[in-house]
Amino acid sequence: MWNTLLDTAVGRDDPPGVETGTEQAADRRAELLAAAARVVARRGYAGTRFQDVAEEAGVAVGTLQHHFGTRSRMLSEALEQWLDETDQQLVMLRGGTGDAWERLQGILTYVGTRIGERNPSWNMWLDFAGAALKDRELRRSASRSQQRWEDAFSDTIAEGVDAGLFDPVVPADEVAGILSALLDGLGLQVFAMESDMSGAEATARLIDSARVLLRVG
Repeated sequence: MWNTLLDTAVGRDDPPGVETGTEQAADRRAELLAAAARVVARRGYAGTRFQDVAEEAGVAVGTLQHHFGTRSRMLSEALEQWLDETDQQLVMLRGGTGDAWERLQGILTYVGTRIGERNPSWNMWLDFAGAALKDRELRRSASRSQQRWEDAFSDTIAEGVDAGLFDPVVPADEVAGILSALLDGLGLQVFAMESDMSGAEATARLIDSARVLLRVG
């Protein structure tokens, strides 16, 4: 569900008198954040303005200012909502059938395929990561998501060690960090360096690396 927030948003102005704490207002806020995520995927973090998001969502700029106050807050919340969606997909993959090695391969195949498909959500992630270099709030959000993925890798690896499937060359948390760094590195090659790597090639690199790091027979 890495690009769930890149789906089409429903464009309508906020009805008068709706409190921000109501369910309807919360749904509307989520739609506006989805629109912001789509614009960032196309234009990049630095190139996304209130006006761009307003046009995408079919609302006035004042509506965005009412909901979020500042551009920085709007984009930070868009990142948080998008990361929550990616984390939901991670939970689904972790809870799949099969042993620890099969589930780990499933996660790596999913991500490798998305990289090879040039999925806009990966471009968005890399752009946000770049923007986080100068934005502490974005840096905290990105760091939390990164840690959740590393924890998922580490927990799955630990399960495999307990089951006798893995004999990692370094502790499980270090293998998790290496795999996470490899994901970002492959994404960077494809999106920033115009690599012609396919999804099958990206997946093969990820799984082969995991096989070596975990000493899978």
